[in-house]
Amino acid sequence: MLMILPARNNVESEAEENSATDAAVALIAQLPTDQAEAVMLRIVAGLDVATVAKIANGLEGSAAVAASRAPIEPTSPVHFGSAGHRPTGSNATQTSFNRAGYAVTGPAFSNVAGSWTEPTASCPSKQAQEAAFWVGIDGFSASDPTVEQIGTDSDCAKGRGGKVGGPRYYACYQMFPQPVVVLSPFVYPVAPGDSINASVSASGLTYTLTISDGSRWRYSMNQTSRTQPRNSSAEWIAETPTSCSARCKPLPLADFGSMAFTGASANHQVISASGFTNYQITMTTKNSRAIRAQPSALGFGGSVFAVTWHHN
Repeated sequence: MLMILPARNNVESEAEENSATDAAVALIAQLPTDQAEAVMLRIVAGLDVATVAKIANGLEGSAAVAASRAPIEPTSPVHFGSAGHRPTGSNATQTSFNRAGYAVTGPAFSNVAGSWTEPTASCPSKQAQEAAFWVGIDGFSASDPTVEQIGTDSDCAKGRGGKVGGPRYYACYQMFPQPVVVLSPFVYPVAPGDSINASVSASGLTYTLTISDGSRWRYSMNQTSRTQPRNSSAEWIAETPTSCSARCKPLPLADFGSMAFTGASANHQVISASGFTNYQITMTTKNSRAIRAQPSALGFGGSVFAVTWHHN
């Protein structure tokens, strides 16, 4: 005989289920990205193994993005153009093949922070493009082999096989030269218009990389560097990832319109602090004939600037 339980029992049951779900999500978040997404698709979305495999292999979701970015070094040290010059003083300018934004040098850096609103990627129908936005320590000097950074991407997936491409948004971090780590968009979703806050802090060889999306979620991870970072610079960057095989070349830059870094600080001081030398970096094509992305002058006491897309 079917028995309907009292409403109170239903509430208690729902509470237990919700508690179990929260615990499960917390455990899933600790898995590698591809495993976490497979579990979420199987258990949370209720899909069978065959469907999960079809999605992972046929769509450019975040698991596919992570795989496709494996040979890419999106946060490799800055590549300077032949037309660029080594900065000589405060407010000096520099051109780069793959970065636009600001960098500072000076004392050893133990903290960098910044905020931005996730921009919308305007995507073509038949070309993959990428745009990354991040804060980080190291990587400005051509002789500096490391970067410790965290941020978000507004990318464009290429439509293929009758499947529609389009924008992809996600958070990621990297302890270069280690591979990039893409956070699962099921657990840490990113969307245009979201308020992103990011920071990197250093204590010895341990780096704390933190990113949050408004009040929706917060991610923080301690990473131990396998190299000997110099902590010689801090950066606030819009970047086109660089594909490296026999040689490195920048990928097409996704049209992100314009975005702004706010609350930018290093060692808890603004970019224009007297103890720093700051560098404005403009992204150009390799022959420097065209500007790809350009930062504005510093505003609001040296803690705010915009970066505007010009060319892919």
